[in-house]
Amino acid sequence: MPEQRKIVTATPENSETPLDQVRGWVTPNSLFFVRNHFDPPKLDVGTWRLRVGGLVQRKMGWTFDDLLALPERTVFATVECAGNGRSFLAQRVPGVPWGAGAIGHAEWTGVPLSIVLERAGIQTGAVEVLFEGADRGTEPDHPEPMNFERSLPLAKAMHPDTLLVTRMNGELLNEIHGAPLRLFVPGWYGVASVKWLSRIEVIDKPFRGYFQSKKYTTQRRASNGLETIIVGPMAVKSEIIRPKAGDLLGIGTNRVVGLAWAGEDAVAKVDISTNGGQTWSTAQLMGPQAAYSWTLWEYLWEVSEPGDFSVLARTTSTDGRVQPMEYDPLYLGYQIDFCRATPVRVAAATRTYAEIGNLEALLFDINAYAEENKRLPLDIEAQYNAGGGI
Repeated sequence: MPEQRKIVTATPENSETPLDQVRGWVTPNSLFFVRNHFDPPKLDVGTWRLRVGGLVQRKMGWTFDDLLALPERTVFATVECAGNGRSFLAQRVPGVPWGAGAIGHAEWTGVPLSIVLERAGIQTGAVEVLFEGADRGTEPDHPEPMNFERSLPLAKAMHPDTLLVTRMNGELLNEIHGAPLRLFVPGWYGVASVKWLSRIEVIDKPFRGYFQSKKYTTQRRASNGLETIIVGPMAVKSEIIRPKAGDLLGIGTNRVVGLAWAGEDAVAKVDISTNGGQTWSTAQLMGPQAAYSWTLWEYLWEVSEPGDFSVLARTTSTDGRVQPMEYDPLYLGYQIDFCRATPVRVAAATRTYAEIGNLEALLFDINAYAEENKRLPLDIEAQYNAGGGI
């Protein structure tokens, strides 16, 4: 049976990347997770236009061909749904009951948003940039039809890595991933990367639409009580791919492998505990450790006695953020970043002899692919800065 996404809800589709079938640094488009709030719109690229307005000197309308004629930029980046892992919470919360697979890593290519905004001319007083998708629908607590809308602070919108994406892993976007055009905000949760983008508006005050007031907000403790925070940058996190919960392992050397990511930063290290967090050892990182991107890791676990064990992985980012041990309920079902235990049993009757570099099917060709591509973002950066585009 061919590999396929894991369907969580069918209408609209919300589906997961099958992490146990990851075989490369990037996630194939066909396996890349899908998050939809409404059904995908039916758009004709020939008649579609991107409208740019608000606090700009020149209101503009861009065709798809217009955008393709602008200088391009490519970014490798991991993107995760803000609710990824929601089904693992001890207390049930509303929302799509994601497992661990609402995440993927891809090569994103498009026009830097800053170019389009500069062509329009941003007026004094601009604070945020609002993005509207062509997808439209209702929510149980919002019976009036609405488009999907999110905003970015002006500084993030103008960052050179914030893109109007036309290609994913070298291919034109397909419908389910936002064709013909989507916003892509590397290092931020997927909700920020508005699909089926149809309108951009520069605004003079913070946007408080449904998807960043009623939904996609967390809370944090402040001196005067609780403060509401709009979901934005991704947290530091790791995921154990093998062994799986409940696996039977053997005496000897067992391989523990997984993924780690740190949002806008790179992964600095991953530590592994096999005794529920009492003691920790450092795993070996595999392939590039780059900003925005997940990295793979492996740890060879020497076991001399049978028994039941609790395996944990804990990631540290290059800016010193450390993955927490417990989930903060003030996150309200978002940013599920805690170290999740993987219970396993070691049997005396079984022997294992894992070795570094003798990778199983899960890790087939990851090192080779990653090493081949790790210089590509640097090359692209050099070409772009030279004014030649790509």
